Amino acid sequence: MPKLRVGRIVLGVAAALSISLAMPAMAADHRDAPTIDDYSAIDINDVYMFRDPSGCNPASAGCSLVIVLSTQAVADPSFGLSYHFQPNALYRLNFSTTPDAIAKGIPTASIDFVFSPFDNNPPCLAPNPPCQTYRAFFPHDIVIDGLATQGTAAATPTPPAVTQHGPISVFAGPREDPFFFDLVGFNRFIADFNGQPAAQAAPRFNLFTGRDAFLGKNINAIVVEFPIKMLLPPGSTKLAAWAVTYLGDLRNDEDTRGDLRHEDNGKHLGELRQVDRIGNPGVNTVLIRTPLKDAFNFGLPQNDARDFAGEIAGNLIRYGVDQANVLPALATVAIPDTLKFDTTLPDGYLQVPPNGRRLTDRTTDFLLTLFFNVSGPPGTQHPGNVTCAGVAQTAFSDCTQPKVPLTAFPFVGPPLQPTP
Repeated sequence: MPKLRVGRIVLGVAAALSISLAMPAMAADHRDAPTIDDYSAIDINDVYMFRDPSGCNPASAGCSLVIVLSTQAVADPSFGLSYHFQPNALYRLNFSTTPDAIAKGIPTASIDFVFSPFDNNPPCLAPNPPCQTYRAFFPHDIVIDGLATQGTAAATPTPPAVTQHGPISVFAGPREDPFFFDLVGFNRFIADFNGQPAAQAAPRFNLFTGRDAFLGKNINAIVVEFPIKMLLPPGSTKLAAWAVTYLGDLRNDEDTRGDLRHEDNGKHLGELRQVDRIGNPGVNTVLIRTPLKDAFNFGLPQNDARDFAGEIAGNLIRYGVDQANVLPALATVAIPDTLKFDTTLPDGYLQVPPNGRRLTDRTTDFLLTLFFNVSGPPGTQHPGNVTCAGVAQTAFSDCTQPKVPLTAFPFVGPPLQPTP
């Protein structure tokens, strides 16, 4: 697995959080590979990227970019008190902001998050309940300390703790999972399709159930909002983003186990190991075979063309994608696997090429429509052949009502609570 060298500032962050943090100023990839199944707190589910307000001009005042990174898949509301962010880990949002970097999947900027242990840290010293704090590193040497929102067993959720730093807003805590995916139907469908002889393989859409496997589930979300011009050079209109998580495997010279709290004035440099990444929804889930899923998560976007182009293109062709009109566009989207965004186009994933990703986009339905060359009115390819153009977004979408996001920060809907 690729290793990330980190210097003293990052290694000592959790120590600084647990020692000196004052009260704050007030992100479809769920469980996609064997290794990450063991680390749910750093298993990246999805990354969303859109403008606030939608379609705004980056050069105008008040035009912000919103990024949502979600982890902790299928969190049960009944156990909301037990879900926290990983303390010996690094959560990173990478960005490419030049044409060459976008094309090659090379980061030119990043936003990093590290979390303290869930403990009686300075903002919540005993006898107060334990809490978790974070430190976020933004471009231009901006460092923001904040308090993560905690889950609760109460009938109503804890109000979101939002940290403001000038025009930057930051949130970390539980939310309702906005993702929709008929996971049971997909697993039945893809197993049936892959079990057929390649030359005669035919998709059997009736195997989909139309049920959202993530309905009633929560996630942990990191949400940031900041002026787009913090990232984009003057006159630039395009960027790409992807998320990566790293797990601490830190040892000192005496071979004593450590973690991100270990502070030794730079005497020992620890290592972080990359365990997950995501740009577009569904790439690892749908386009990478099981034996290669870990390798994909451990890889770098800049190597995707070399390491995974044949795998991705081969599966798309086998699925029946329109090779003349759709395959070239999808190949550009998925290779490198970064979420592309052009500020001259409308926000949203449900277009070719996709442009960022809104919380309400039924991305997997859309991608399966393209992968398997599905046509027809919205909703017509799900069981029952029911057309529901007012609800379904693609021919592959069923008539399930979408989850409703908030209209203001942190945008992702509040976490679901245990039934009274």
